[in-house]
Amino acid sequence: MKKKNNHFMNTLKSFGSALLVIAILIASYGIYHAPTSDASQLKAELEQNERELAKEEATPANPPKNTPAGTRAAAAGVPDVSQSSLSVIGDSVFLGAAPAFNKLYKNAVIDAKVSRQVVQALDIVKNMDKKGNLGDTVIIALGTNGNFNSATGQKLIDYLGPDRTVYWIDAYGRNLPVQRDVNNTIRRVAKANNNVHVIAWSKEGPKHPDWFYQDGIHLNTTGQKKFAKFIQKNMITE
Repeated sequence: MKKKNNHFMNTLKSFGSALLVIAILIASYGIYHAPTSDASQLKAELEQNERELAKEEATPANPPKNTPAGTRAAAAGVPDVSQSSLSVIGDSVFLGAAPAFNKLYKNAVIDAKVSRQVVQALDIVKNMDKKGNLGDTVIIALGTNGNFNSATGQKLIDYLGPDRTVYWIDAYGRNLPVQRDVNNTIRRVAKANNNVHVIAWSKEGPKHPDWFYQDGIHLNTTGQKKFAKFIQKNMITE
């Protein structure tokens, strides 16, 4: 009986050692194959894009057509975006996608910066207007960095005027606390203004988790191209 017990104990020890080896191997695999942080890559990319946009603003190769805002809108309802002058006011999400978007709309004037909020947008569009860079069509890609009220949004739309066509891209982030409130406000503003159209990124983004960096908000190279195409697809043309 004693021999049998010893044999049983030795078997348990061998089995336990085997399990320990397997556990170590699994843990090692997890350590060596776990995704590393891509924050530094994202930071470098955004800084590079911001430098490129600054160069374009200083020496624009294709400045927007200097036509009165809303000329085409008044003549044809909603302007053909491919032919009209186009301006974008965005935050870091659009900043990341700016090169991809510029490939689709080479004449677009893009003003996008990290951490930008809706409350800053009015001063930005005034500055663009002063420089002659405020187009017939305006894309607003703001809301990720904080909530705002309808009055603030309405002041922005009032300045742009009823003759411009405005597309407001709503906010999306995998764990973005302000998303619901921000998007509700965007929709209220759009509902109050016939020339404002919502591009529902919040409905498309969740379908494609592989388009995002690890933060679930900013877009990787694939996502940037898809984001630009999604905007193009959802801009009304007549």
